[in-house]
Amino acid sequence: MSDSRTLRIGVIGPAGFGGSYLCVELINRGHTVIGLSRSPEKLGKHECYIPRPIDIDNVSISELAKAFEGMDVLVSEYGPHTAGADALLYMPFLETVRKIILAVKISPVKYFLFVGGAGSLHVPGSQECCVDHPDFFMAYRRAIATSEAHIAYMEERLGIMGTQLRAYRKARIAEREGQASEEDKHTIAEYEAGIKSKDRASDFIKAGRTAYMFFGGNTSFKWSFVSPSALYRPGRRTGKYEVSVDDMVLAGEQKGDNIFEDRLTGISVADMAIAIADEVENEKLVYKHWSAVADISEDKPAPAYLTLEALEGASR
Repeated sequence: MSDSRTLRIGVIGPAGFGGSYLCVELINRGHTVIGLSRSPEKLGKHECYIPRPIDIDNVSISELAKAFEGMDVLVSEYGPHTAGADALLYMPFLETVRKIILAVKISPVKYFLFVGGAGSLHVPGSQECCVDHPDFFMAYRRAIATSEAHIAYMEERLGIMGTQLRAYRKARIAEREGQASEEDKHTIAEYEAGIKSKDRASDFIKAGRTAYMFFGGNTSFKWSFVSPSALYRPGRRTGKYEVSVDDMVLAGEQKGDNIFEDRLTGISVADMAIAIADEVENEKLVYKHWSAVADISEDKPAPAYLTLEALEGASR
């Protein structure tokens, strides 16, 4: 930490993907964490963890603001992923984000960090959001299909989307090795046709992009908008990361027509938790839209969720 302060930090979605890793990171640093969700007790028990059950989707703005009392900082890791791929919808997400922001504005919360997605980041050298670029989804699906860690994580969180991605990966490997069967070729063609017509996650990723419009240029509350880089997944905790403001970080030089192909960068959920915890403590990116990247070269499956039992284990 920048000083000896300990903070009371609210985390929306404490037992979820990013939220569970963040809670473990914050508690390891000596902070008190207040978990807000329908079942915050799923994270586990610890003297520095206070579960505060609330159904955010179904309470009023004033009731939600009351749930934010007693916090110095609030971090939203809100996401409907535990309901599976069919929950990746545009409108419910934005309605809930709107509610959270309005509740923050009438609550005592001093600093609000919102964790969105990579889709809102700009194509380098432009003002265009990556999710709006016609080449993004194909490059994104191909990139995550190269990673065993990413596929395992999607299978754990999103079921059928992970299963389909694994089949696509196997077919692409067979094609690369010159051993593709007609079934493999059909799998690749069918999967990529689906991406071109409408990637199944596109509505949700676009919702994350649209959510930034609630923040950009708004100084009526103190905020920071966090967009984890595109290849955001479980993995090794390196303890090192680099911050980028507004732009998506792409690796190397463009080789073909697709600006994103083989250039997407990433970060492990453990390292992203470090970056967010650092910002909670140091407040260097207030009113900024930022991302963080780190080394994800070690491609080994890791847990999509932590519990407080990990306090002396994986988080260190």
